[in-house]
Amino acid sequence: MTVSKIANDSVIDSMTDIVACLNTSDSIQRFLLDIHCILQKVTYADNFYVVLFGRDDTLHFPYFHDVMDNIRAEDLEDINLNVVEKTLTGYAISQRKICNFTEQDIQQLIDSGELQVLGTMPKQWLCFPLLNRSSYLGAFIIQSYRNEQEYSGVIVDVLFTISHVISSALDAFNNQRALLEANEALQIYQRELEERVQARTQELQKSLEEVRQEVQKREQLQQQLEYESLHDNLTGLANRKYLFKELSRLAAKSQRSNLEIYVLYIDLDDFKPINDNYGHHAGDIVLQTVAKRLVEEVRSYDLVSRLGGDEFVVLMTEPLHFGVLQQVCERLLKAVSMPVDVPDNSQVRCGCSIGVTGNYAQAFSAEAILHQADDALYQAKNNGKKQISFSVSK
Repeated sequence: MTVSKIANDSVIDSMTDIVACLNTSDSIQRFLLDIHCILQKVTYADNFYVVLFGRDDTLHFPYFHDVMDNIRAEDLEDINLNVVEKTLTGYAISQRKICNFTEQDIQQLIDSGELQVLGTMPKQWLCFPLLNRSSYLGAFIIQSYRNEQEYSGVIVDVLFTISHVISSALDAFNNQRALLEANEALQIYQRELEERVQARTQELQKSLEEVRQEVQKREQLQQQLEYESLHDNLTGLANRKYLFKELSRLAAKSQRSNLEIYVLYIDLDDFKPINDNYGHHAGDIVLQTVAKRLVEEVRSYDLVSRLGGDEFVVLMTEPLHFGVLQQVCERLLKAVSMPVDVPDNSQVRCGCSIGVTGNYAQAFSAEAILHQADDALYQAKNNGKKQISFSVSK
């Protein structure tokens, strides 16, 4: 595999993961934490922070992680731009372009009086501007204290491409939060309206009835919005947000009582050629068919979810003998690999790989068990197509 192919794959995988984070992140800090985890899959990123422009020439650092310098979060809010003008961060964001500095480059800038370094001197320091539709949002910084050649030219190019995705995702996340805030305002207005309606006299009975009908419509719309926020609009399955919510609930329960769950992480094999050769409509039909087959092959109370793209997760919440669990996985492999009818009287096939993990009555966290299943899936993929990899004890 060429370096270019590896770089392209890293960008595509990172783009998919970043977009998926929009469904699971409930705050800017959690969103940037997820992005940090994604970057760590691409390159060494133990030292990573984000700086964003605020109002009236202020800066704030919604996310900061550094193995050498421990800075309090409250010290990174609403910092005047003039205060950090001569720091490495201030100097870089004023350039509004990629900065790739070695320790020698930084020392030369210090000697020339252009900047002063606060904290530990890095060996290599990268800064990528966050630009979205001509708006300069800020920048994200990755640095290494161990090597001046930590980040190659290829990695810099990959990170620069990813910076565009992060910029767009930040903009989308902000818009999403604005919609949530607008919805909360609507709910407050609805409650106030209902209180006023209850205070009206019988002479306004007809108007009261009309208002009640309007409230009912809004409640139905709210339920629809809540349902759509927790379900995949293509397959109707639970989405990543729903799965993570359920895993978090079970994780909390596992702290208080014995609970046994299994997570089956499923990724389709040979799905991309279907999109390439038959079109995305055919790909959508395949995803819908696979979703239906997965639901049919498991119990009615098992949770089947689509994380995005061609990734699915089955969550099972009752103790199972290893042999039974293996039989379930083999049934899923067989069901998914059956031919699928697509337009133009064609049939296509795709298999899948499955990574399986369980907690075996141990307390667990949602993030950890999903990550463990993802690792098992990665091993299954490495073993070849249509494989099952178990990270649980037999």
